Amino acid sequence: MTHDISGKWKFTEEFECGIDEGYAYLSQDGEIINGYLEYKEAIEDEESFMVKQVVSGTIHNNQISLKGDVVTSPDGSPITDYNLDTMQGTLTHEGKIVGHSFDSEDICGVFVLTRE
Repeated sequence: MTHDISGKWKFTEEFECGIDEGYAYLSQDGEIINGYLEYKEAIEDEESFMVKQVVSGTIHNNQISLKGDVVTSPDGSPITDYNLDTMQGTLTHEGKIVGHSFDSEDICGVFVLTRE
C-alpha cells in the first residue's frame, strides 16, 4: 500500500555541525515524489542562511527516498558550494517521516517531517 505524502510538512534536521529548520512541500503521483524543502540552516560558528532545495524521489510502501536536484536561496539566487542531500526515511505509524541524510562530503544528519 502506498501512502499519500502530498502537502506541507514541518522539517527539522540535526547534523554533525548544525541544525536545519523549515518546511517541506511535497507532491506525489503514484510512487513518484517531487517538491522542495525551504529552511534556515544554522552551522556552528557561522551566520545562518536560508536554503531552498528542490527534491525528487520515490515512495514504496512506507519507505521514502529523496535526493536534492537544485539548491538556491528562496528568492532564486544561487548558493555556491552547497552539497545536495540524499535522504532516506520511513513513514511511521504516527504519520511522521523520520530518517537520515548525507551529502557528497559524508556530512550525516537525522531529520523529521511532521505534517502541517
